[in-house]
Amino acid sequence: MHKDALNKYKTKNVVFEFGAGKSLAQNLYLSNFVKRQFVVDLYPMLDFELVDYERQKLLETKKLRSSIKIKNQNDLEAYGIYYIAPYDATKIHLSDRSIDACISTNTLEHIPKFDIILIFSELYKKLKDEGIVSLIIDYSDHYAHTDNNISLLNFLKFSHHQWKRYNHKIHFQNRLRHYEYIDIFKKIGFRTIKDDLFFAEKNIPTQILDSYKNLNSSWKATSAHIILKKSN
Repeated sequence: MHKDALNKYKTKNVVFEFGAGKSLAQNLYLSNFVKRQFVVDLYPMLDFELVDYERQKLLETKKLRSSIKIKNQNDLEAYGIYYIAPYDATKIHLSDRSIDACISTNTLEHIPKFDIILIFSELYKKLKDEGIVSLIIDYSDHYAHTDNNISLLNFLKFSHHQWKRYNHKIHFQNRLRHYEYIDIFKKIGFRTIKDDLFFAEKNIPTQILDSYKNLNSSWKATSAHIILKKSN
């Protein structure tokens, strides 16, 4: 999804990503198409054994930008990937209007709303006027990923105060729904140019349906791919 977006809008020079994770498989894949990737995390999470494993797996089917073994951050730079952690994405250390694109994959759902506002306010300044933001967001209850007995929207049955008890900081989930994200982005100054919603939960508990029946139906989405541009 990110590759198609970067190709379509010709935004492959400088790409910024927050919340990159441990293996950088996505970044290694994109290194064939993107000149430079600035990849950041709030905490250092990189596992170089995993990174090199992903490199070897990709080489089975694709020719990568480099073939050197990745043992450290200097080796990553051969792939045009610059990894920085710890890094606070509310303070992006790049020049204004210097980023062609920002990508994010299954990260935003783990960030509190207030911090999302700060990050995207900062992104708005750093993004080129013709740049894009490509976001993949997982709206589902992540506990359902390992427990088939609960709905993918199970966490919506809890009140705010109840959820605070279960919402451990190590596995924080903000529970924001699709329309809430769109509203945040719009207020900052972004316009949505692509808005693909995916609905993987067909059996939503009645309790949850009753609680959300008067709200925008996009609350039922379990994931989405969103592309943003600056408003004219």
